[in-house]
Amino acid sequence: MLSLRCLFLVAVLALIGTASAVAQSQPDWYRGKYLTLRPIVSGLNQPTYVAGLPGDAGRLLVLERQGMIRESVNGELRTMPVLDLTQSVGAFSEEEGLLGLAFDPDFADNRRVYIDYTATDWSVHVVRYTLPDGDSAVIDPVSEQDVLTIHKQSKYHNGGTLAFGPDGYLYVGVGDDEASDQAQQLGSLVGKILRIDVTSAEPYAIPPSNPFAQQPGARGEIWSYGFRNPWRFSFDRVSGDMWIGDVGDADVEEVDFQAAVSGGGENYGWPFLEGDRCTDEAHCHDPGLVAPLVTYGHNMNCAVIGGYVYRGDRVPALLGTYLYGDLCTGGVFTLARGVEPSKARVELGYQPIKISSFGEDAAGDVYVVDFQGGAIFRIEDGALPTGG
Repeated sequence: MLSLRCLFLVAVLALIGTASAVAQSQPDWYRGKYLTLRPIVSGLNQPTYVAGLPGDAGRLLVLERQGMIRESVNGELRTMPVLDLTQSVGAFSEEEGLLGLAFDPDFADNRRVYIDYTATDWSVHVVRYTLPDGDSAVIDPVSEQDVLTIHKQSKYHNGGTLAFGPDGYLYVGVGDDEASDQAQQLGSLVGKILRIDVTSAEPYAIPPSNPFAQQPGARGEIWSYGFRNPWRFSFDRVSGDMWIGDVGDADVEEVDFQAAVSGGGENYGWPFLEGDRCTDEAHCHDPGLVAPLVTYGHNMNCAVIGGYVYRGDRVPALLGTYLYGDLCTGGVFTLARGVEPSKARVELGYQPIKISSFGEDAAGDVYVVDFQGGAIFRIEDGALPTGG
């Protein structure tokens, strides 16, 4: 059964006996007809995410799966970690670890950063820290504030993305805990994207505009549901639309879309649907199920990695296009315009890397995270194929 567990299993197996050599090597540029990736940071240990510090395009924070937050300044990886959570993070299986990070919308004033990780008991934790002012990027662990804990029965399908929406609320992606029926249960937080208010109350409040906030028996935190493992989602910084990469099971990967004008409550279909494939005839035609924007199969692919709508100045040809990828092939894709969703995936290039995530910096540049090679690449140049 192929799933996001491939995200770490394939990479971990490849790393056995080679980790030290990889850490010492300098990654190459990857230049293709439609995409050029420039190495920006190397020497990392199983990186899972990268984010640019708000207001400073030269500073990046990188998450390492086993619990380290590292800082890169103008491409130089600092030796001192920003935060060491290795004693708290459970990273013994291939899908666990330090998974997500988001800066508070008022970061310039409050210096708050939110972290998502799995603990040794398989639970998912969202915690808050305060980053010091100035050039110092070493977080005082005493600043930790627990925000949300979700207890799970499985090591797998943890989600892990944190992102603030244009409404100022924190969105949290949670996988289905290998309990696929729970993705459809509104009394459960797994298999969902949550929306919480971390500003007006401690540790958080439920926004009254959440779609199920007043529904008896439902968890008010739920924003949308019917996900298997929404490993990476993001908001277009211009339009406010949400783009979601939901990792499939044995056959189909999918990208889901939610317009900025949405009031939430969408049901994206899992486990009744795997992408555009019916897996439960009794329910796959239920009213209200939201079809994926694009799907693709597992011919050499294995797990979709959701990305970002490109809004930087470096690659004008990609402006306004959604960039995403696949773990196993190292492929980076975008969407064709004006065609059926089943034909919408446009291949920009394949690289000999294992993509665990994309990232975005303060300038709108987009980065590609190589889990196996321990490197961060920036999309330096690109073009759209004819018809893309």
